[in-house]
Amino acid sequence: MKLFYILLILMFFPFSSYSQISLNKLSTGLSNLWGISVLNNKEILLTQRKGNVFKLNIFNQNITKIKGVPKVVDFGQGGLLDIVVENINKNKKVYLCLSDKVNTTKSATAVHSYDLKNNILFNKKLLFKSNKPSNSSRHFGCRLAIIGEFIFATIGDRGSRHDAQNFANHSGSVIKIKKNGSNYNNNAFENALPEIYSIGHRNPQGLLFDNKTNQLWLHEHGPQGGDEVNIIYKGKNYGWPKITYGKEYGNGKKIGIGVSKNGFENPVKVWIPSIAPSGMIIYKGDMFAEFKNKLILGSLKFKRLHILTTKNKKIFDEKVILENKIGRIRDIEEMSDGSLIIINDEYNGGVFRLYKQ
Repeated sequence: MKLFYILLILMFFPFSSYSQISLNKLSTGLSNLWGISVLNNKEILLTQRKGNVFKLNIFNQNITKIKGVPKVVDFGQGGLLDIVVENINKNKKVYLCLSDKVNTTKSATAVHSYDLKNNILFNKKLLFKSNKPSNSSRHFGCRLAIIGEFIFATIGDRGSRHDAQNFANHSGSVIKIKKNGSNYNNNAFENALPEIYSIGHRNPQGLLFDNKTNQLWLHEHGPQGGDEVNIIYKGKNYGWPKITYGKEYGNGKKIGIGVSKNGFENPVKVWIPSIAPSGMIIYKGDMFAEFKNKLILGSLKFKRLHILTTKNKKIFDEKVILENKIGRIRDIEEMSDGSLIIINDEYNGGVFRLYKQ
């Protein structure tokens, strides 16, 4: 099996040192995985959309089910989605983004925090819940990024596109909240909800903060075409559904008023046709010198990794690797040794490690 994966790399990895590169599958039987976070230099935490968190040792493949996980609304694209682990004085703090039940028919995107000890989540704190619950099964967003005392989260439009231009609800926005749960007002827009940091987003499933450049990067799904990479600034409008490169599904009709207009932020990159991006990192390690300081993100639609070279807030080069060799790539993370952990979100999904020996 190991030889098989090495041969795959030889065929589909367009970089140097081919003979040293391995791709190993670390797990089987974990369906519909969604988020990854690094726990330590040997272990990761994984979310399963139906409402489970697993701890996986990437070297001996031991899997442990974490207790104390909240109930979620596992419906369509909703469920238990992103996860971030933070180390605080040798203690582990876990942040979860999920679809929370509101009543018998509706759910809302929510962010919780927990302490983690002895494979148990405890001290639950509700940090945020969207004020626009919906019975829709679409567009939860739900990516998280921590910067200092704050946590950013992406909130999808839940399939109600015009809500993304409404300051009175959280749908279609990026929010910034205190990670300790205390009140905070971004004052990003006049008469907007205090949590709102930016608006005009459809379904953002990639989010990261680059400490080197102090930039918040986001990517989001367009409709038929028009997937975007954006750099997010406080108080900016990213257009959806007024400004978009996407078209209506099926008939290809125009959406909104155009692809650019004063008062709206232009994307850094657009994909036409859509690649359905999900998960994103900036590679900081040394194991893959060819990835250094580049954006790496997954494609659900084309089942591959995209490697983007950035400079001066622009993307000027793109390479594709591992097409159709892992499946639908939902998330990616970098381990302390520089190896990459990649998850497939399909029913027969799994966890993969890409590394150099």
